Amino acid sequence: MTDYKSGLILLFGAISFLGGGILEFFIWTANLWFLLAILFLYKKEYFIAILFGLLASAISLSFISWKEILVSENGRMGEIYSLEIGYFLWLFSILFTTISSIYLKITVKNN
Repeated sequence: MTDYKSGLILLFGAISFLGGGILEFFIWTANLWFLLAILFLYKKEYFIAILFGLLASAISLSFISWKEILVSENGRMGEIYSLEIGYFLWLFSILFTTISSIYLKITVKNN
């Protein structure tokens, strides 16, 4: 069993499609959508932040159903034994940002 450091996965996830990891790259794009949601939330563009947040939420939630993941460029797949606290922190931060965007959209509209 090989352990990977989360910082390396964050940095190298963006180039996973070069090794044939198209679905893995798709999951990694949740980071991009999440970052865009945060930026638009900061700019007080709540509707756009909600859209990007919902997209990031859907992509990150879809990873729960995965049973294995590409671990090398030769196509070798590795079994996902468990999802640890890092995944759930990532997921909850995306969900929190999305829910916060919705809340702010509602409250700012009413004021």
